[in-house]
Amino acid sequence: MNKGWKLLGAALIATSLLAGCSEKEVLGMSGDDMIEKIITAESEPASYYAEGLLKMWTDGEITNTVKVKEWVNGNTGQKRIETEEDGNVSYAVHNGSEILIYEQEAKTAFSMDSSSLQQEPNQTQKQMLVDQLERMRDSHNVKMLGQETLEGHEVIHIELTPKDEKSLSMSSEYWIDPKKWMVIKATTTHGDNKSEVLYDLIDYNPKFTAKTFTLDLPADVEIKKMNDVMNNKEITLEEAEKAVGQPFLQYAGKDLELSRIEMTSSIGEHSRDEVTLYYVKDNKPEISITVFQAPKENVDEKLLPEEKKVTIRDTEGSYMSIIRNLSWSEAGLRYSIMGENDAWTIEKLQAWAEKLRLPDPS
Repeated sequence: MNKGWKLLGAALIATSLLAGCSEKEVLGMSGDDMIEKIITAESEPASYYAEGLLKMWTDGEITNTVKVKEWVNGNTGQKRIETEEDGNVSYAVHNGSEILIYEQEAKTAFSMDSSSLQQEPNQTQKQMLVDQLERMRDSHNVKMLGQETLEGHEVIHIELTPKDEKSLSMSSEYWIDPKKWMVIKATTTHGDNKSEVLYDLIDYNPKFTAKTFTLDLPADVEIKKMNDVMNNKEITLEEAEKAVGQPFLQYAGKDLELSRIEMTSSIGEHSRDEVTLYYVKDNKPEISITVFQAPKENVDEKLLPEEKKVTIRDTEGSYMSIIRNLSWSEAGLRYSIMGENDAWTIEKLQAWAEKLRLPDPS
């Protein structure tokens, strides 16, 4: 179900923002002031129904064209998201307590209790945009490009570009309706990859029925509990070594603090236990390292389009720039380290990997 998750997540790049500012106030702000206002604003979520189109490009060629429909009840927190690509439809419905994911083509359905999750898979557009702006505000220049008319809406146009011109970081543009704080259009560019979401229909006074936030699945579709497929829990270092089967590389520096360790257990053909250590600085996420038993096949030979071969700790590994991720195999284990912000360049990640050490047996 990876494809459906990817498309559902990408479709949520735009957002409704009820920051409590007047339109006049916003237009008088600098780009940095506006980002600060969006991030720090305490707001109530909006109710709306929207239709739009998500497009993705690689090397100038369109790779995905996805129709998007969204229903959001700001009063109850209920959401429904539908994406359609080449006639294949995926659904994500949050009824307030449970999330149900259904992929029509694969005839697969998964449910999970949303109250136990720190971050919902169908995270609201507001949350996704604010998270993205928070990550980019220190490493990107913010420019207010002015006021425009788009799809019948008066919008303000802002642009975020990397402060380091040599950086491979993502650039973004947003066209925001300041009366309703709805992002009408959003584009992101990262290397040869580009995505765009454009909403051509938005109803700020939607009418919901009892069936809006439910799914009637075919009788032959079994609903699997997500916990049965992917089980996450917080563990200790001792439990982490036991799950992996041997001592593993860790960071012993004093500049970062280990905030938690999580184990993810999956079942099926490629069942395994993965351990992830999360490091923070001043209570802000900085970097994580994931460890599991190395697969028998050479995974570094199967590179994705955004991936390239690099040297890590005197061995061959891979780097995926779009998520700032280094991966390599060492002593029977597979390691993956991921930087949580744009300050983590490939060189900085490689240097951090060099500092990893096995724990002292004593």
